[in-house]
Amino acid sequence: MRGEVVHGGNLRKAQENFGQREFVDLSANINPFGPPQGVWDCLKESLKEIVSYPDPECLALRTTLAGQLGLPLEEIMVGNGAGELIFTIVNALKPRKVAIPLPTFSEYERAAYSVGAQVSYIPLGAEGWNGYHFSEEQWKEYLRECDLLFLCSPHNPTGSILQEKTFESILKLSSEMGCKILFDESFFDFLPEGQYKSARSYLTRHKHLIVLYSLTKFYSIPGLRLGAAYASRSMLDRFEGYRDPWSVNVLAQKAGISALMDQSYSRDVRHKIEESRSYFYQQFESLGFTQLKLLPTTVNFSLLEILDSSISKLIQYLGERGILVRDCRNFAGLEGNFIRVAIKDISAMKKLLEALKAFYF
Repeated sequence: MRGEVVHGGNLRKAQENFGQREFVDLSANINPFGPPQGVWDCLKESLKEIVSYPDPECLALRTTLAGQLGLPLEEIMVGNGAGELIFTIVNALKPRKVAIPLPTFSEYERAAYSVGAQVSYIPLGAEGWNGYHFSEEQWKEYLRECDLLFLCSPHNPTGSILQEKTFESILKLSSEMGCKILFDESFFDFLPEGQYKSARSYLTRHKHLIVLYSLTKFYSIPGLRLGAAYASRSMLDRFEGYRDPWSVNVLAQKAGISALMDQSYSRDVRHKIEESRSYFYQQFESLGFTQLKLLPTTVNFSLLEILDSSISKLIQYLGERGILVRDCRNFAGLEGNFIRVAIKDISAMKKLLEALKAFYF
């Protein structure tokens, strides 16, 4: 197990470290525009329901997801965020050997070790899927004797996309080698609408595939926690035996239904994120930093490489000025000094640019 697990968004710890009360939090890659208005309204209306247990089957929420996604109800399971579902699935499968591309989300490795699995690593590097170069023979070696392969696209922390043709090759090979795939597409909703295919479209033909989805990040409800997993009915029946039946509370279920029904909200958020991302990248390039390299992304976060030895001083400098970024030095497989920056609204990106300019010039 690799050291201390660190995630973004720990405001209590940031307050202790930097002596600030309020932050522009670019350390957590959450939609900055808040939940749909309907979510706020339904939470107020549903408060009286906290005196009763939540529906353990989450039937109304799963029915809404089924209608939105065109999936059978029996192929949808929901949980207390994608994190809980990762541990539930791994605990149910109890793989002996797991393959994980690096760098990536630390919970994959933690879940694997929690069941005593051997872990092998697939080196992607700082470019993620943008730098993909593996041959079929290399994949065979990576997947040898593996029971479970983790894939992540849009990839965290690089923001890169696993291309369809490559995914289809991996699907075929993993099936032949008897290796299940847990495909995490928690950031899929941030992608430009209609330009990419969800992994769930492969579920009918590939029974060894499990797809993970998060409502937490796009719908800006990290305090409620809500995620979903899609898989064959037989696979989900197995997972249900390991799931806490009360893990999705009443308010989370109600919020999820309300959020999914608001189609205009989704389009509006994607438009705003694209505006902020374009602004940030254009302004960053115009400033002409020689000590920084901004890597390309298609989602709501990006990697920023610190080319000199100033990363610790930079993180401290930003924190003292109320700006939090994600220190990526604890991401295994990420060589060099990187911070991950969430794409928030334009005013937040402007504050970051001003602080970077003040620090380096």
